[in-house]
Amino acid sequence: MGYDPAGITRSVNAIQNELQYLASQGALAPPQQQSIQAQLPRTDGQPAQYIDPRYAGGNQTFNPALIAQQAQDPNNPAHPNNPKHHEWASKLAHKFGNAAVYGAGATFGADLVNDVMRKF
Repeated sequence: MGYDPAGITRSVNAIQNELQYLASQGALAPPQQQSIQAQLPRTDGQPAQYIDPRYAGGNQTFNPALIAQQAQDPNNPAHPNNPKHHEWASKLAHKFGNAAVYGAGATFGADLVNDVMRKF
């Protein structure tokens, strides 16, 4: 399946306009704006050559298979018999809990704003 050049150009232009607005309002620093723009695809559909250094190694994604493999190693905190397993599991539970609370709060906030806006 090919790409839609007009759609890509339209989307990239819209993103660039929004970035310029955020920068003009002071919500985005010039280095941030330049970094984001460098990551946008080109209007001919080619991906940007820039990769954020934080994600260059490719190890920043959640990999369940890797965690399962680590859980087999007794020296890894993911292993149930490791003395630090409780601490590791607690941190993991806190992360999931925080994500759930944040998601619920964001949903509640969005619903509240939408309800208010419907009244006007």
